[in-house]
Amino acid sequence: MSVNLFRMGEQYISLRVGDGVEQFLLNVIYAKCTRADRCRLWDELCAQSMGLQLCMYVGDFNIIRNDSERCGGRPRLLGAMEDFNNWIQQGGLIQMASKGSVFSWCNGQHGLARSWAWLDHVLIEVSFLSVFPNAICSYLSRSTSDHAPMCIEFKQDLFSYGPAPFRFQQMWVEHQNFLDCVRQAWESRSGGSAIQNLIMKLKQTKVALCAWNKRVFGHTVSHIVTLEERVEELELKLQLHWEEDIDRELQGAILDLAIWRHREEIRLSQMAKLKWKVDGDRNSKFFHACLANKRRKRVLEMCSNEVVYTSPESIHQGAVDYFSNFLQGVSPVENPNLEGLIDSVISGEENASLVRAPSLDEVLMLYLLFLLIVLLVLMVLALGSIKAIGR
Repeated sequence: MSVNLFRMGEQYISLRVGDGVEQFLLNVIYAKCTRADRCRLWDELCAQSMGLQLCMYVGDFNIIRNDSERCGGRPRLLGAMEDFNNWIQQGGLIQMASKGSVFSWCNGQHGLARSWAWLDHVLIEVSFLSVFPNAICSYLSRSTSDHAPMCIEFKQDLFSYGPAPFRFQQMWVEHQNFLDCVRQAWESRSGGSAIQNLIMKLKQTKVALCAWNKRVFGHTVSHIVTLEERVEELELKLQLHWEEDIDRELQGAILDLAIWRHREEIRLSQMAKLKWKVDGDRNSKFFHACLANKRRKRVLEMCSNEVVYTSPESIHQGAVDYFSNFLQGVSPVENPNLEGLIDSVISGEENASLVRAPSLDEVLMLYLLFLLIVLLVLMVLALGSIKAIGR
């Protein structure tokens, strides 16, 4: 992978990125806060000759496209949003597929003063998808910055297979029960010679630490992901309606997330040092791959009938099963019973009398009534004719 400086401006840096086969122009944006400064940025980006077909614009644009991309705070100027949208339309840019929080920026205030906005974007040309169809941007949870970090992926990482070897984790030392776990495993009795006794104690300690790590720490990435989702859920609740209890719970979740991130950083730094002894300069790639590995979200999720599909294969099979059941006439949803919602005005006996066939007496009665009506009509017509002749 080669990265070369292509052009630099006051509010952006353009880098030529390539791997020998494909290359594109990466434009890192850090727009200013005033509309006039941003207008100069739009003009510079439109005027520069790229020389490459594939372009990506990523960074803090400091403006939203419409009011739906903010929650709380002061409304943005319509003219400033129109300038941004016009630049996007002129360049034929589209938003890269993304996952994570809806809003990438938060002002960090508390209570009703807190506001959110979607200021950080990844904009690409349509032709970019023909080369990188699976490109996706994951908005990670905020920590030290008021902006959410963005993790852009172009392809899936390779999986590691087989059981992992035992490695002593430095993060264990900071736990208060670590020494008790080691002491209990080391003091267990075992027969044999001194060297056999030492080997057995080391094996027992290794087994005890593995079990203790699984019970106490578990999978640190899973804890981080769970806490990140919890923070995102609580922030969404605060965006809809602010409550003091939810705000207090959010602060506690953020504190727990910081603790688990610190543990994960200790683990990753230790792994990087071990890798440095073997692979030298390739250690930096390994370390960044580990950081990306804990945050990546490989595929878009789909939920149907309360069933969550988290892989392309499961989504495909779910679609096949749905349409198979649909075409075979098997309804997955039970029709509701609405009888209790409609009041019965006509009784059962009245309804039966309305739908039954009439008797001969009823037919004769209706026939006689019809003849009587006809006779009365003829009499009325006759009286009218007599009066007309008399005049």
